[in-house]
Amino acid sequence: MSLKNAFVSAGDNLLSRRWGGHSVGVADPYITGYHFIWFDKLPSGLLNAMDSAHPVAGSLDGKNVAQILAATCTGVTPPGGTLNKIEFTGLGGVKWAVPGNLDYGNSVSVKFLEMQGLPITTIMHKWVKAIRDYRTGATEQLSDQDGGKGYSKESYSALMYYWTTAPDAQTIEYFACYDGVFPTKDPADLHASDLESIGKLDIEIEFNVDYVWHEPWVYEKCKTFADSVKGAGATIDGYGNKN
Repeated sequence: MSLKNAFVSAGDNLLSRRWGGHSVGVADPYITGYHFIWFDKLPSGLLNAMDSAHPVAGSLDGKNVAQILAATCTGVTPPGGTLNKIEFTGLGGVKWAVPGNLDYGNSVSVKFLEMQGLPITTIMHKWVKAIRDYRTGATEQLSDQDGGKGYSKESYSALMYYWTTAPDAQTIEYFACYDGVFPTKDPADLHASDLESIGKLDIEIEFNVDYVWHEPWVYEKCKTFADSVKGAGATIDGYGNKN
């Protein structure tokens, strides 16, 4: 499989680095701002907490939670890695180095647009509360009673898939799967209000990450999710066709 932008890899246009037009070669720049997320295998502790209706948000089941988080996501900051080096000093102070340890980020930040009814606040509050109850400090909801699986990573963490696309919203460019995901913040402090400040509420949540996967199976999974998003486009197309 050859690189898509063959005009660049061939070493052409080293002088101006101007990649316009279609007759001089194929070299399409990467465009940001086209991204998607999907939370998979949502924890049983969160799903159980969603069983009871909320006086503001109403009833949210597991499928609704994944859809709401995907639909309101406006920004993602993925973790990166730093390969630290070990420096050595030679005669006269000259330096040289070899690779040391790999320090990879263990969190991903996701920004959501809050909606009326406060679904994002409700989801994150109940997720955090299921892990540690803010009144008792214990994990009362994640017990082995009533058929529960007890306190384990499986009962309070999830997978989060993240992928970016070309402006066609289908051609996947970057893809990743984050494992061991759970929120590290209850966004109650973001609900301040001021008469002189009228605007939207963006809720940025930092999620823990245990593993980051970039393997081919992640691409195939993201491709499946991207196809489902494409199907949702038919709903938008039908907005203007209603009688």
